[in-house]
Amino acid sequence: MAHIRPISPPLAEVAKHQLNEDATQVESHLKVIRSWLAELDLHTALIDDQFLIAFLRGCKFSLEKVKKKVLLFYQIRSDLPEVIQNRDPHDADVLKIIRMGVGIPLPKTEKPTDPKLFLIRVGCFQVSSCTFADIMKVGTMINDIVMREDDQMVICGMVIIIDLKGVTASHLMHFEVELLKKVAILNQDASPLRMQGIHILNPPPGAQTALNIFNGLLSEKNQHKRIYTHGRDLKSLHDHFPPSVLPKEYGGDLESIDTIAKQWENKLLDNRSYLIDMALMNAQPCTSPRAGGKNGTTSNAFGVEGSFRKLDFD
Repeated sequence: MAHIRPISPPLAEVAKHQLNEDATQVESHLKVIRSWLAELDLHTALIDDQFLIAFLRGCKFSLEKVKKKVLLFYQIRSDLPEVIQNRDPHDADVLKIIRMGVGIPLPKTEKPTDPKLFLIRVGCFQVSSCTFADIMKVGTMINDIVMREDDQMVICGMVIIIDLKGVTASHLMHFEVELLKKVAILNQDASPLRMQGIHILNPPPGAQTALNIFNGLLSEKNQHKRIYTHGRDLKSLHDHFPPSVLPKEYGGDLESIDTIAKQWENKLLDNRSYLIDMALMNAQPCTSPRAGGKNGTTSNAFGVEGSFRKLDFD
């Protein structure tokens, strides 16, 4: 029997009608994916049913798309050791970055089937203390936990609020293009979490260049999502999100961002063992021809060796 956390009736309705989830077929889908993973001889100790159901839901229960996304999940994490490795939340350097609170999932939505909100405060990235890869490391740690624990975000997707207040040229200097490209693949093509929209606050003068770079990193599918720019006007933001779902710094009724960030610090510390173990989720040589490469490695399963072409998922 599949070991999957029960979901609420409203989420079950969304999963059924929008993601093609059929409760009578879930267990057979899981068996197919598990058998396929065993053939590829990948690390599977951490791949439980809850992990796999996130990918099935993220791919609308297309088994072929799940296979592509899971392989890419392994591969891109192998190519980002500076982001995926050394992620112990007890480590002083990692904890310092966690406490910057650059990226924080917000706890509430107006309706239980709304996309969850993920707040990114770029200006909180302290460029003198860490690198962009360090910031992305903590972001990936948070995503690993969300993918495992937040059924609403997995089923309904997420809306990203990007606050550019305090962004300077120093921040932009840290955004290495090649690293950005790989991180974009990690967070879009290789993740079961679906982006439903982007809201940008406080764009500084001359921000259009940075926004153009950001738009260029979006997958073809995500380029068709709605992108809203609100300037410095919180009233415009409130036209989309009521105060009940926003922190008080954004005119909302929720607790402060520092309080929400502290809650996430505790959650990361509580999940220390899982986060460290997830660093083992990387590509290994595969003997099965179904892996797709000339020499049987997952690095060739995506086309030309060493390159990452865009994969389209529904």
